[in-house]
Amino acid sequence: MIKNNQTCIFKSILIDKIDVDDQLTSFSFDIPVDSLKKSIEELGIIHPVTLTQVDNRFRIICGHKRIQIFSQLKINKIPAIILRPAPSEESMMMLNLSENQFCHYYSDIEKGAILSKLYAVKIPEIRIIEKYMPMLDLEKSKKLLSDYLSANELTTGLKTLLHEMNVPLRVYSIFSNWDVESSDAAEIFFSVLRPGVNKWRDLLEWVHEISIRDGIRPSSIFELPELKSILNQNDLAPNIRYDQIRKIFHSRRYPVLSDLRIRIARFIDALKLDDKTRVLVQDSFESDKIIIEMNFRTKAEFVNQLEKLVRASDSEALEELICIFKDP
Repeated sequence: MIKNNQTCIFKSILIDKIDVDDQLTSFSFDIPVDSLKKSIEELGIIHPVTLTQVDNRFRIICGHKRIQIFSQLKINKIPAIILRPAPSEESMMMLNLSENQFCHYYSDIEKGAILSKLYAVKIPEIRIIEKYMPMLDLEKSKKLLSDYLSANELTTGLKTLLHEMNVPLRVYSIFSNWDVESSDAAEIFFSVLRPGVNKWRDLLEWVHEISIRDGIRPSSIFELPELKSILNQNDLAPNIRYDQIRKIFHSRRYPVLSDLRIRIARFIDALKLDDKTRVLVQDSFESDKIIIEMNFRTKAEFVNQLEKLVRASDSEALEELICIFKDP
């Protein structure tokens, strides 16, 4: 990707001459891995960084992590390839993307940051779509570009969390419609819960639907006392914590259905059937069938269950149970 009129100079450059605050070509949200640091400690740098000189300072084209590690190790010089004359900002970004295209996986958060930087340096939208989106394994789409640019406006903390958990844009794009307070509340909530991607999607959809239906901000839902109580129980296993929170969200999203399920459970208990007798119903209410299942190994077990069923047949609880399914 080096143009014909550019020259490459191999030279060791003082770290304090490099503008490490210039993050134009810093596309990764990850911190340097220990293996890279250990390799540099033991072998030195095998692949020189790529820089360009502007006045008496050097801008980074490729090698942000390597330079960061050299600083941490208190090594004052780093081997570098110096490009002259200084390439345009678009060319700098293109060089970095080309170097990492086949050896670095970018999360959707990182892709959004890259597209936003390209947009910020005045690269025409059509060129971003036609040239750079395919480099990031993205469909050539104006709508998709807009979604990535909008999502990049999220807070740094939330973007870092989404990157760490590798949450895709299709799940977190919903944040673009939320206020900052709600996004902050979501960051706190998910940083504790840390669910898988599918659970992220379900919870966010439920919160969004509840907030729209009830005309409240999503932050009001995340701040429910019963949710905070569960999040603050550090001794809860992750799966148990999620199941308890899911029940709260589900009951809020589907209050009528949740109330019916509670009533069904109460009426089944009121039947006072044998422990080996099961009442099977569809709690989705797609069918009005009520199935009785008996499990027994002896005649005595059969008779005992049957006697309790006969007593239950005269109960008000059975009538109420049947009524629920006739007219839920």
